[in-house]
Amino acid sequence: MNLVYLLSVLAATKSYALPLDELLISTSSGPVQGYPATIESNVAAYLGIPFAQPPVGHLRFQPPERYRGKTLIDGRTIGYGCPSVTQFSTRDYDIHNFNISLANLTAQGIATLSGYDPKARFNEDCLNLNVWVPAGGEDKKAVMIYIYGGSYTNGNTQIPFYDGQHLAAHHDVIVVTLNYRVDILGFHGDPASLNHNPGFLDQRMAVEWVRDNIAKFGGHLSRITLFGQSAGAASVDSYAYTWAHNPIVSGLIMESGVAGFGKPLPANNADKWYAVSKSLGCGDAATPSSDLLSCMQKKNITNLLRAKGSTTFKPTVDNITGFSNYPALAKAGDFTQIPLLIGNNDFETGLYIPASALSNHTDTLPHWEAQANTTFACPAGARANISASHNLPVWRYRWFGNFPNTRLMTDPNSGAYHCSEVPFVFDTLPTGPGIPPDTEAEILIRAYVQGAWAAFAKDPVHGLSNYEDGWPQYSPFVPSIIRLAYNNLTGTNLGLSSLYDSTCASTYPISTTGGSGYNTEL
Repeated sequence: MNLVYLLSVLAATKSYALPLDELLISTSSGPVQGYPATIESNVAAYLGIPFAQPPVGHLRFQPPERYRGKTLIDGRTIGYGCPSVTQFSTRDYDIHNFNISLANLTAQGIATLSGYDPKARFNEDCLNLNVWVPAGGEDKKAVMIYIYGGSYTNGNTQIPFYDGQHLAAHHDVIVVTLNYRVDILGFHGDPASLNHNPGFLDQRMAVEWVRDNIAKFGGHLSRITLFGQSAGAASVDSYAYTWAHNPIVSGLIMESGVAGFGKPLPANNADKWYAVSKSLGCGDAATPSSDLLSCMQKKNITNLLRAKGSTTFKPTVDNITGFSNYPALAKAGDFTQIPLLIGNNDFETGLYIPASALSNHTDTLPHWEAQANTTFACPAGARANISASHNLPVWRYRWFGNFPNTRLMTDPNSGAYHCSEVPFVFDTLPTGPGIPPDTEAEILIRAYVQGAWAAFAKDPVHGLSNYEDGWPQYSPFVPSIIRLAYNNLTGTNLGLSSLYDSTCASTYPISTTGGSGYNTEL
């Protein structure tokens, strides 16, 4: 099985000559000049394509406006990231400043945490996306659109783990990554505003750009999958509710995140919003809202972010893109009725142990396990049960990968921590001095996981059922959770949901005896 699979990968990665004059594509944003990808020579990269007008001046805090252009776009470089808390980090565990000995960090731990907290290029003119297109293969390729995580407060497409060239090259899919506004710029929650969450609208506009343009890159309009991790996965789920009747996409992949993370959204960010506006001299709740907003829109972005400080802004209820009644919507089936691949990692909170140590906090293993269940595992199980209860194709996985070159710390073992599956999907594990090489098992598992994600994207209804030895659709009544990299082995190792959901009853109830299992009282 593995030999046949690896031979297919080698065939897919055959080298092609990509003359530049054949990589010029006309789009609604203007002509885009593509270039051969930096490593995969058979992949054309079209980077930094604007899909919305710069959200500056009177467009700051507002829904995005579509970008139309005629000027040549040089697609050589990934575009600016949206300004965020990372740009002016005050965290005492900032990876660039800490004493690494405090957390027993490994070389790969430093590389991983640095990769997710890069010193990126930021600018408010950040609403751009990237497209990687493999040569050869199908004439009309499946498309995978990725939304990054970062707690809605940071993240951008410059993060090296989101480089789409390898996934595109190995599996003949078009990969798209997009930027969206985060923190106060994307989720301001201004109580006087109609739209509290313009960051979600940025994501939608990027998907619409793909709909309008991807055929020119060789993409198949009926085979577009939206996938994301952490807050990116929760964004995918939010998208499913907001655009229930016009999803554009045909499949959803949610890695370690669902809408609301199992907790209700706040009504607004009024206290935070007015604290920042008052700090900037723009007034408070007693100030006419239009005057306050105009003042906030005129402030220098650096001053705005510094006034915000360590306060974080996340999605709130506006009943357009953020809702107060997700359980009721889920029970009623008021979300897009398309196939779903959903899951979480076995020890999500292993990512946060180093940060806790660097902040001189000490928590016990039961604390971390309980937090992982409450925040990630239980919501994922509930969301999987919802799709299953509506007779939709749904597959549920749990990631167990734990290898020498993925461990963040020498002690304790970080396990299959939050985000650890991402570089397996994209084939972007860090390398460098002091980082152990891939194991043979790891290479096979990485290929297997990539193949599964691509199989779903190519055929969301049947792709996983026909993948390798076949993935069963999820049911809470039979062993059907796909345990990926269980004991670091490749293949479908099936687990019963009760093995992992038994502790969810008090926090995010999941039924294993009948019904949807979604507690509508939450």
